[in-house]
Amino acid sequence: MSKVVRLITLFTLLSLAACNGAEMPAAPTVEAVVFPTMTAGRVIRGELLPPLLDPQGASLPNPATAVALANLPTGTPNSAACPAPNPNTSLEDAAQGGTPRTAQAINEAITHYLSDGGSVEGLTTVLSERWGMLDSGFARADLDLTGEGTPDILLSYRAPDIGGLLLIFVCADGRYANRYQATMSEDASAAPPQLLSVADLNYDQRPDLLFSSQTCTDEDSCFAFSQLATWDSGRGRFINLLGGGITAQTPPAPQDVDGDLISELIVQLTNDGDSQTGPLRTGAIVYDWDGANYVRSYTQYDPPRFRIQVIHDADTAFREGSRRDAAALYAIAVNDPALENWQNDDILTLPAYARYRLLLALADLEDPQLVDIHAQILGLTPDLAAAPVYSEMAIRFWDALQATNNLHSACLAVLEVVNARPEATALLNRYGASNHTYMAAELCPY
Repeated sequence: MSKVVRLITLFTLLSLAACNGAEMPAAPTVEAVVFPTMTAGRVIRGELLPPLLDPQGASLPNPATAVALANLPTGTPNSAACPAPNPNTSLEDAAQGGTPRTAQAINEAITHYLSDGGSVEGLTTVLSERWGMLDSGFARADLDLTGEGTPDILLSYRAPDIGGLLLIFVCADGRYANRYQATMSEDASAAPPQLLSVADLNYDQRPDLLFSSQTCTDEDSCFAFSQLATWDSGRGRFINLLGGGITAQTPPAPQDVDGDLISELIVQLTNDGDSQTGPLRTGAIVYDWDGANYVRSYTQYDPPRFRIQVIHDADTAFREGSRRDAAALYAIAVNDPALENWQNDDILTLPAYARYRLLLALADLEDPQLVDIHAQILGLTPDLAAAPVYSEMAIRFWDALQATNNLHSACLAVLEVVNARPEATALLNRYGASNHTYMAAELCPY
């Protein structure tokens, strides 16, 4: 439609409206908004608004978050929720005069005692001095874990039948109820759990309860079992955010590693190992919040301390097909003077094994360094009978490869040596239950 036709049409409509006596509404006033355009070579400068802060001073990326935090409900104390204090009640009376011997009987007695107005001080006295179950445990009533405005009672003790327990008693309608119970071990000797942290670890405005109990099978073998509990208002109960919990030699420690306001749980690996386990890697395991639970995120190992650990890393890379990475690690096992030996003869056997495996990796890569490694092995083996078995395996592999130009045929020659000399696997399988067990076939897998 041309511009002239559009004007005539508009004039006709206005004339008809005037003839009918109807008033035309005033056209809305629209203010023009000028948006900057992308122009090459131009720079637009301006001040950004400062980041919003929550009440604790942490940066908030979204204004809606600030509004939500500002409008969080505050627990209102309900004086009728908890029973009135009663100095005349007794935990021993609630247990009908005897010392209960099971966790169920103890918990029933404690529930009756607290619901009758018993105090935490009286609970502590009986559990500690008369029943001998508190040990390193505790009873406290200074934490509002449910956010309902009244303190809950947190109890940690050792039951004669199942060991360490952690319980949370919550009061409602004038009585106390056991709303959470964590059994730390099937071992009755497990210690009462200890609190590691009471804080909002996952930044959901609710306190999270991190606790741990230690169990020892002997003086040198102890482990910690840890759990993380929080109140879920939607479900109306406490839940565990660590699934089945964490079992490690040291309990986890909360730390905000990546600066996102949510604390990760860090388990330090500090044990170098013993004669039963063999050498162990030190480092840290990181558990992170996935929006519903804390899950294992990654493991960060320290640099290997022992030569066999580098060998294990190299063999793992070899099995996964990363021949170039494996070759680099075998070279480190041979040449790094800082590596320590786990077995007394590691300084002889492991470099020989590493050179043999380096030969295999370079052969698969068709790397010209293969010739230099073979020459090095020959130079270090003036007496084959006195050399480690891996030197003979390397020479047999080379000779068969030169004759057949086939990796599989070369490995068949190596496996003849392995079958005749069982120390080929025995020397590798003496590094404890926690390390890889070698089969003859994997010593030359082509």
